[in-house]
This record gives sequence, structure tokens and C-alpha cells, in this order.
Amino acid sequence: MAISKRLLELRDENNWTPDELRFAIYLCDEPLPIQLHGAAFTAVIEAQGTDAQKKSWLPRCHSYEVLGCYAQTELAHGSNVQGLETIAKYDPATQEFEVFMPRKESMKWWIGGMGVLANHALVQAILELPSGRKGSHLFIVPIRSLKTHLPLAGVTVGDIGPKAYAGFGQMDNGYLHLTSVRIPRENMLQRFAKVDSDGTYHPAKHDKLSYGSMVALRAAIPMAMGWNLARAVTIAVRYCVNRRQFGGAHGKEVELQVLDYASTKMRLYPLLARAYAYIFAGRELLTLYHRMLRDLVDREDVTLLPEVHALSSALKVKATWDCAQGLEESRKAMGGHGFSHMSGGGAIFATNTASQTYEGDNYVISQQIARSLVKALFLLKKSPKAAIPRHFSYIRLALDKNADTAGGDQHLRLLHVRAAHLLADLATTVANDPSAPWAAHSWIASRLAAAHADIFVVVSMPATPVTDLHILSTLVLALPDLLEAGAVTTPQAAKEIRQAQEAAVEKLRISDVVGLTDAFEFDDWELPGVVAAGDGRVYDRMLEAARKYDVNLGEHGEELRKAAIAITDHASGVKSRL
Repeated sequence: MAISKRLLELRDENNWTPDELRFAIYLCDEPLPIQLHGAAFTAVIEAQGTDAQKKSWLPRCHSYEVLGCYAQTELAHGSNVQGLETIAKYDPATQEFEVFMPRKESMKWWIGGMGVLANHALVQAILELPSGRKGSHLFIVPIRSLKTHLPLAGVTVGDIGPKAYAGFGQMDNGYLHLTSVRIPRENMLQRFAKVDSDGTYHPAKHDKLSYGSMVALRAAIPMAMGWNLARAVTIAVRYCVNRRQFGGAHGKEVELQVLDYASTKMRLYPLLARAYAYIFAGRELLTLYHRMLRDLVDREDVTLLPEVHALSSALKVKATWDCAQGLEESRKAMGGHGFSHMSGGGAIFATNTASQTYEGDNYVISQQIARSLVKALFLLKKSPKAAIPRHFSYIRLALDKNADTAGGDQHLRLLHVRAAHLLADLATTVANDPSAPWAAHSWIASRLAAAHADIFVVVSMPATPVTDLHILSTLVLALPDLLEAGAVTTPQAAKEIRQAQEAAVEKLRISDVVGLTDAFEFDDWELPGVVAAGDGRVYDRMLEAARKYDVNLGEHGEELRKAAIAITDHASGVKSRL
């Protein structure tokens, strides 16, 4: 909370723009309570509020008089927005919505910024009118007093407590229960769908219009994960450059740098390439997202929405899986010292592993991507010349194995064949049993989502040796799918792909890898722990840190000494009795 307050003071002292404040918040080691106020509360009001609503709310949001959070997830429902149970019932007599949660399982849960800080919540609730229910809509609901910060009448709100791995320690994830809380009609965001004073409902021109701005958080995740993997790999590389173990070749007395071990290079070099890959792909996705959002807000044009929705979901899935795995592998590459808080690797992992389940559980949102791809394939079967999103082009291989979708790029074609094969298998299963729930397809859907994302990542990267390494590393990990699809037909062909990856790793010298990590331009304070400082004083800094954190030298040192004596005295008493 103190960090959040200080950042706002610095904003005022230095006249920061909203983007500069957002970047300052991002630079902190862990997510802060104020982070989602701008990213998920204010941003959605900007995108989905009417001009009058924006005029009323945004100045108060920017001044932080109104501090908000985005309340969608419920205790019993997370990714399933259609299953949400919070109700906003309209009363034409008073022109108010009564917002309530019919049972304890309906309460909002996991809401970032809600536990302590927020005084308003942007609540996803089912709109109930005299004419019936109209699906989920967004409502601005005051939850704490602006004067006392105590919960308002009908509001139960609090913090859900510690999270796994002690991650998100500074984020106040909260819970919320509403009992007959009344808000004015104007508190429903009505840029697209509207409710008149008499309760008449005017739906959005397109049912997906309101969804566009909510893709924002998901679209930002791949690049953020790429940068966090870059931090972890930089720490590991710098440590392994300084760390030496065992003798060199031909009896040389100088011990080898740990980074010179094949097992270290084969783990860290592909991860370095992976970090670059998701940074590039994340930038490309955000560019596409902002273009889509402009079309959506300015012209209510939803042309790009299906493609951006599918890409953002697929990349969120693959980037969080790949980068979370890479964070942990980077820590392990540092050996025993990697398990110490001094490495910094554990802190990065603890903060970012939750990305695999927030903003939609990966296995659940994979079904959304798969459904879009199957729908596009069925459309092509019916109308072969139908227009499909640009990044869906490979699905033509599911209908014509000879289609040239990769422009002669053999590695890209392998990835296309893999994704098309998975899609064809899923489409056949769906066609054979149309009544089966999509949950029955969730496993193959997750594989398809990953394959779809891999293609976008590869085509987003510039032509460099690092890109070549990432493509080959992707193909090595995809070998089971490639063999199943018939894209790789012999053990020798599979071996050649693996050998090509190993050759790409060997081409990179240690100086190249150090340069590639230095190119991220991390300052020492951006790399947690003490082993990756630019001065290379790894062991000196570890000793300094040990003295700083040594409990024997702290305020409880004497108490601990007495506790130890009590144990040894007890042992002496037992020995004398024997």
C-alpha cells in the first residue's frame, strides 16, 4: 500500500502521463493493489461507457478518488461467464438496479485490488428485466464509503488471504458479497447495450461488442511473460558465467564455466530464444489488439474480433505454459544456489505461475480457440472460397494436404501440418457426436491451442539465428504431434530436427549469449536476488546477504540461542537417566 501511495505521489510531483504511471507500476517486482484500477476498471469504463458516463467517472478514476476493481470470477464460477450467478434486477419504478448474489457460492472471489483498496467494483452480473434475463452486463457498484472506507450497507468485502508459493504477496485479492445493493440505472455501462427508464432493452448491434475491451488483459500477458522469462534467463546466464565447476579438458586446472556444460546450454539457450519469441509475438498481438479496439469503439466494426480473440487466448495459453516452465528451468540451471532466495528465480516464478489460471484457466479457454477453428473449418468445407482470418490460413491443409500455406518455408509448413492435423481430428470428433459437450474435447483443444499459438509466434519473429533456434526448439517439442500427423515420417527425420537444434545451440558462443541478455538492458534492481549484478561479485554479494538475513544476528538471536540450549540440555538429561 505504501508503494502504491508513493507512486501516486511521484506521478503528481513529476506530472506523469497515465502510460508513465502504468509503466512505473509494471516495474515493481510484484503486482500492486492499484494495478488493476487502471488496467481493468478505468480502461473498461473508457471502452464501454457512454460519453456521459466517461465524463462522470473518468476524472474521479484518474484522481484516484474512485478506486476500482473488476469483479467477474465467483467462488463457484470462474472462466464460465455464462454460469455467473450475480443478478442485477431492474426496478422501473425507482430506475435502479438491485444487485445481489443469491447464495454464498455466487460471491465474487479472487478479485485483485478488492481485498483492501477498492471502493468501487465493476461487477459482471446477469441483467434481469421485466421482460426476462438478458445475459451478463457490467455495473459500477460502490462497495466502501469514500469517507470512512468501511463497507457500505449490504456489502460484505474482504481479503482472501495468502496465495500459493507466497506469490502475489502485495496484491489484495478479495471477496465480495452483495445483498440487495441498489445502484442507479446510469451505473450500467451502456455504450453498446442499453436499458431505458421503463425497462426497454436495446441489445448491442453485435453480441461480441462488449467483449472486445475485456480481451485487453489477456492480450498483454504474452509479452509480459516474455519479459519475465527474459529476467529469469538473464539471472541464470550471468550466474552460470561466473560459476565454475570441475576441471577443464586435457587436465587444465581452470574449472569450466557452468554455462559451458552441454546440459546447461541446451536448457538456457532455447529459453533465451523463447523469451525473445514471446516479446516479439506479444508486441505483434498488442498492435493487432489496438487496431481491433479502434475499429470496435470508433465504428463498431467487429471484423478483427474473432481473430484477436482466438490469438490472444491461444497465446495466453502457450506463453504462460512455456514461460512458467522456463522460469523454473532457469532456476534449476543454477543448481543448489538456485533454490535460495538470493537467486531471485523463485520470486519470479511465484509471481508468474498463477498466469496459467488467471484471466481464464488455460484448459478452459483452449476450448474457445478450438471452437473458433472448427467453425472456420466447417465454413470452408461448405464454401471453399470463404474469407477466413489471416492467421487461420493453415486450416486449408485440413481439406487439401497439398495446399501451400507456408510459402515454401519447410519449418513453418511442419507447424501448419501439425495444427491442421489436430484440427481435422477434433472436427471429425465433433461432427460424429455434435451433442457431446465441449468439455469432452478439452484435452485435444489444449493441444490445438498450443499449435495455433506456435505458428503466430514463429511468423512474428525477424530472421535471426535466435529465431532459427526458437523454431527448431519448437519443432523438437512438437515431435510427437509431427509424427502423429505424418509430417515427420522416420526416426532419422526426427533425429535430424533434434540435431539441427543442437547445432543451433552450439553456434552461439558464450559472448553471444551474454550480449543477448545484456540487450534486454535490465538494471540490477530489475533482477531480484543478488547473483546477477552487473559487477559479477556473486559470492561477495551472497555473503553480504547471508549476514543481512542471518537470524542469529537479528532481534530473535538470543531467543533462538536459548531454545537451542534447551534442546541440548534436554538431551543431556536423557543421557544421564540412561
